[in-house]
Amino acid sequence: MYQGVPVAGCLRHLSSDGSVGCQTQPSTTGILYKIEDQPGLDSFITDAPKGKYAVVMPYSVFIPANVIKLRQSGKLAGIILVKSGLGFQRPSAFSVDETCPNCKYGLYGRDAPSSWHQWNPNGNSIAYHEYDFPIFGIMDVANASQSVPPIETALQANAASGYSSFPLYAVEFDAFMYGAQNTETCLRRDTCRPVGGVSVWASMPSYINKTDDRRPIIIVSSKMDSRAMINDWGLFSSSPVFSIGAKSSKTGLVTVMAIADAISKHLQNATAPLVKDLIFTFFDAESWAFAGSERFVEDIIQPVTCKEKNGATSACPVKGNECSNPCYFDLDFNKIKWDNIEGIVEFDTIGATQAGGADIYMHVDAQNAATNSLAATFAGTYPAAPYRNSSVTSVNLQAAAQNGVNNRLPPSSVMAFLKRKSIPAVVISDYKDAFSNQFYNTEFDDATTLDDSTVSAMCAVASAAASSLYANAIGNITKPNVTADCGLISDMMFCFTQNLSCPLLTPYYPEISKFHITQESTYAGIFDYDTSVLAYVINRFMTDRTATNVTGVCLNDNDCDVSQCVLGFSRYHWAYGTGLQMNYGTSQFGVVDPAKGTWVQSTYRDYGGVRMRVFLVQSSLYQGMQLGVGLALTLLSIGVLFSLRVYSKRRFKSD
Repeated sequence: MYQGVPVAGCLRHLSSDGSVGCQTQPSTTGILYKIEDQPGLDSFITDAPKGKYAVVMPYSVFIPANVIKLRQSGKLAGIILVKSGLGFQRPSAFSVDETCPNCKYGLYGRDAPSSWHQWNPNGNSIAYHEYDFPIFGIMDVANASQSVPPIETALQANAASGYSSFPLYAVEFDAFMYGAQNTETCLRRDTCRPVGGVSVWASMPSYINKTDDRRPIIIVSSKMDSRAMINDWGLFSSSPVFSIGAKSSKTGLVTVMAIADAISKHLQNATAPLVKDLIFTFFDAESWAFAGSERFVEDIIQPVTCKEKNGATSACPVKGNECSNPCYFDLDFNKIKWDNIEGIVEFDTIGATQAGGADIYMHVDAQNAATNSLAATFAGTYPAAPYRNSSVTSVNLQAAAQNGVNNRLPPSSVMAFLKRKSIPAVVISDYKDAFSNQFYNTEFDDATTLDDSTVSAMCAVASAAASSLYANAIGNITKPNVTADCGLISDMMFCFTQNLSCPLLTPYYPEISKFHITQESTYAGIFDYDTSVLAYVINRFMTDRTATNVTGVCLNDNDCDVSQCVLGFSRYHWAYGTGLQMNYGTSQFGVVDPAKGTWVQSTYRDYGGVRMRVFLVQSSLYQGMQLGVGLALTLLSIGVLFSLRVYSKRRFKSD
């Protein structure tokens, strides 16, 4: 008797350098064994009876050294990580990423790794090891309530029997992935797909000036994605969602959306026109070699020429595309003049607070007159509007480089721009020299890390930045009072981290409520030319906020807001590694530059993806006895049949 358990799993990823992540061999099974802490893990290695086990353990003991010990014990069939439930406590700090995430692909990638600043001191790089066994994840939450109880019942029964008195409860892991060796090999074998998604960019005013090539551009940026050790199967899967990215991506993302909202509302009553274009960018797949920003920058530097426009094809399965070779939704990004980009402002993690206030830092690559001038427009202490139970009364925007020490830029999207050209650029965050987020790119970067003070700090930063950006865009030194909507920020953070079927978002995407979608993974996933719920909602929101005429004709889907057609300007853009390229003759991706981003995800043996089943297993002796009895009965049956056959032949012959 098998009982299915909703789970998510560690995936196998590959690059030109090789493979990382997990592999599950067919028919992998293990007896369930609970490990609660380090002494428990050590006891398992020395005292557990001989056999293969599915070790159920908290993240607090999931470190590289312990995984090596378990693997070398000869007893490990697989690992089941428990985010919540079984009495396990959340770790105080945990990150599966590197101490300098993505630095190999960033602005300082050619520098010696020893010179890279350690922005993520909690990083243990465990996600970048290769495992020849499965690592699954479960959690005890409302929408995945059946994950933990069956495992807990089975563990209690096994512990009561001392893991030696059969029958015992075991699990069967099913998550075989075909990809092997590296990206080049698995793409050739058609056993993997690019990791990626869809970025969003929008222009305010709601067009890119077509006649004045001298019109300056200011980029206002954030990332959309994050990752975790356990990544999620899909939007409509019964598996729990592990990758939320509440702080690592959502705080910066929502801050930029709030800035756009504040400026949009201010423009309704403003008399001074914008003399510069504000381009808002929301980049996807940034956790994978900055795929979104790298591809966006590559495309606007070298304008794309459409070779074929044949509608949807096997190489470009996008209905209504403007170009099928190369494949793009539209070519409006060609209107962005690379040489006109005057400055870039990126918002990373925002929201860490101290007693009474929040210190916000501005990171720069090099301290020069142009960059310092850009940073100076944001510097200062700004009041924070009272918000619910927030203790924040002010935020202080200041330079991260202090006392002659400049750690330069943290991993960020602006690096894609600065690798090609020196542009004044500032990354604004709530940390100075190390991530404030103690759970960077992990399962624990969820809504529990947020509170009213987080929202208040985000709102104060959004108001200060909106005032500064608006003044810059109208060419005015004096900053007007542009105020962000704290309630909107709070609602967005709730929707994006806890319940997508919230009243704020359902008008933008009615299907969210129809299918009762509560959460969506921020893991970029496999690039399939489709938009995520997050990208779709951002696109619709920005179309509305960049609108100049709410009575315009709806020419295409990008021009529609919640309830009416508008003349807004928001577009999608592909986000997958720039080391990959589609071959339109074969309709397959291939590697064109192994030094750039080439991350891919292996495909599964079947569409079922990650599955796990609980069942009762008997002892080896009992199974041997069953086999022996079965074999004996088989031989006896053969003997009886043979005897009957001989007897029948003699009897009928004599007759």
